[in-house]
Amino acid sequence: MWITSIAAAGFVVYGGLVLVLESIGSVAGSTAMVIEFGLLAVLLALVLSVVHRTMGRQETTLAGLRAEAEAERYRSQQMQSQFEELVEKRVYELQVVNGALNREIAERTQAEEEVRQLQKRLELILDSAGEGILGLDNQGRVMFINRAATLMLGRDPEELIGHGHHQLIHHTRRDGTPHPMEECPIYMAYKDGLVHYRSDDVFWCKNGSSFPVEYVSTPIRDRGLLTGAVVVFRDMNTFK
Repeated sequence: MWITSIAAAGFVVYGGLVLVLESIGSVAGSTAMVIEFGLLAVLLALVLSVVHRTMGRQETTLAGLRAEAEAERYRSQQMQSQFEELVEKRVYELQVVNGALNREIAERTQAEEEVRQLQKRLELILDSAGEGILGLDNQGRVMFINRAATLMLGRDPEELIGHGHHQLIHHTRRDGTPHPMEECPIYMAYKDGLVHYRSDDVFWCKNGSSFPVEYVSTPIRDRGLLTGAVVVFRDMNTFK
């Protein structure tokens, strides 16, 4: 479009010059023709020069645009490559973490199964004992109890586990007077860390009856700290 405009302007100028020459009567016909051809040649040279310069600028602009497009494509490829590397690295890290978690879960499952098996063997051993056995924490709460103890005390395990032993089975002396916890040899074992033995005491059953009892209360230590006591007892009526 811009070439057409330049050519049109040139030819207008050329036409104007031709009219001027024709109006000059003193100029011979052959001379006027030479001048016309000369003007036409100059005009064409001018148009070609403008076209050449304009096309050169356009080529430069196009070259710059191509260079920018190539640079942008290169940057895009670099970003895509970096993104793919980051994704691959992240996937690998997740696989490592997932593998570690699977191993930890497997190890924990195995450990829990071993604990269950050990607990089951411990329960079998405790239930096979003829004496009553109570496990207490350092607050005097029953943590475990074997079958012989539940039979002698006339209570289900759920009635004792998690509850204070003294209030349930050792609250009253043989003569019917209250038995303060601070004077209870079982209590003393998980407070002073010593083994306490009695053979002239009584335990109380759920139905309100009592039976003479012989027991030993042994403290439990964990890393040097008192954490409770184990009480082993037997009904002296059975061993008369």
